[in-house]
Amino acid sequence: MEPASLLEEIRFGYGPRAGRALGMGFDADRLLAQLTADDPDGAAWDRPILASRYGLIDQYNTEKGTAAGVKPATAQALKAMQVADIETFVARPALAAAGFVERLVNVWANRITISNASGGVARYMQNFRDEAIRPHIAGRYDDMLKATIWHPGMQLYLTQASSFGPDSIAGKKRGKGLNENLAREFLELHSMQTGYTQDDVTALAMLLAGMASDEKGKRVDPRRVQPGKKVILGQTFGDDDPVAEIDRLVEYVALRPETAHNVGYFLARHFLTDEPPADLVASLAATYSAEQGDLTSVYRVLLEHPAARAPSREKLRTPQEFSAATLRLLGITPAAPNFDKLMRKIPGAMAAMGQAPFRALRPDGWPEVSAGWMTPPMVAARIDWAVDMARRAGNGVDPQAMVTTALGDTASPLLRRAVSGAEQRWEGLAVLLGSPEFSRR
Repeated sequence: MEPASLLEEIRFGYGPRAGRALGMGFDADRLLAQLTADDPDGAAWDRPILASRYGLIDQYNTEKGTAAGVKPATAQALKAMQVADIETFVARPALAAAGFVERLVNVWANRITISNASGGVARYMQNFRDEAIRPHIAGRYDDMLKATIWHPGMQLYLTQASSFGPDSIAGKKRGKGLNENLAREFLELHSMQTGYTQDDVTALAMLLAGMASDEKGKRVDPRRVQPGKKVILGQTFGDDDPVAEIDRLVEYVALRPETAHNVGYFLARHFLTDEPPADLVASLAATYSAEQGDLTSVYRVLLEHPAARAPSREKLRTPQEFSAATLRLLGITPAAPNFDKLMRKIPGAMAAMGQAPFRALRPDGWPEVSAGWMTPPMVAARIDWAVDMARRAGNGVDPQAMVTTALGDTASPLLRRAVSGAEQRWEGLAVLLGSPEFSRR
């Protein structure tokens, strides 16, 4: 597969990799081919599947409930697992060949967010991305929605275990009722955003009451099921087979016109501009509806729109994107000196820039507009990162060549003069890495 062009790498990936040849022009087919191509550079960072982790998770939960508490060996094993997951979050975008694929995984994992900000979700974070998001980025959106709504990480994050049908056996016995968190975020953030009422949220919460997913698979606890029919968005759902009815609800919502518009707007805003063109959003939504939620068809419309080829770069790289672009530009790989030490350092640097790995502060994820990353402390942290990484690279690099590799002929004369005028090579590299031009995609 021919590598992506510079514009493709910057706007739809994580920036060019040092020493890697670039393709010619802008080619939507080349980007879409990444969706079905093997990427051993990325696969090298695959983490153990969730099914293999349940033993450790169950052991931790069992020990936590004893008088002796969690054994040090168990706590250390769980901590090591979570540290390795964060390393994957940091390193995979920087080292994978298929930058568009990795961007899409992060796009959707941010759109359909789980976070460890509330504690306890960390053990599920990377598996949520790998098993609920990654397999569905090129498929139908309803499949992704089903995978995410049933994932134990989502259910833990939005406290679905505390939701009981008010008239269920367990609800009446324990005096407990609905928790609407998952129902509300599913409609507001993951799918429609508009076009529903509070009654729809409550009815959906009743439909979801009792759902659970763990090593036994997905199921609904009959003791927590709210009996009777539920009317949601004008559609009636029964209680004979709650699992099938929940899936049917997800499929219906996924094809609503509000969801089509929301998906189109979100993709255009993420990749192109904070205020995407109305005609593009309309085209994306129309394609989504016509193709029954097929995401690859939607990506094609996005990639073939003139705005995708516009030379101006309006979007600010997130801290994850910024750090990955730096690693790629400097050619840092696991073979590099002190690579493991660097991987342990990057999460703290990302946190200072405003994006602590796996700890989005809100259910709508990290900011998708540039202003969300431009507070004075965040900008100062980016400059600190640029200086630290330039010092690490030292004077063995040619900063002027780095400008060409990173930005091509889009680099401004002012930036080129500033880089060439630095007293030491590493200082010129720091100017490049800390420049507004390098921060934008």
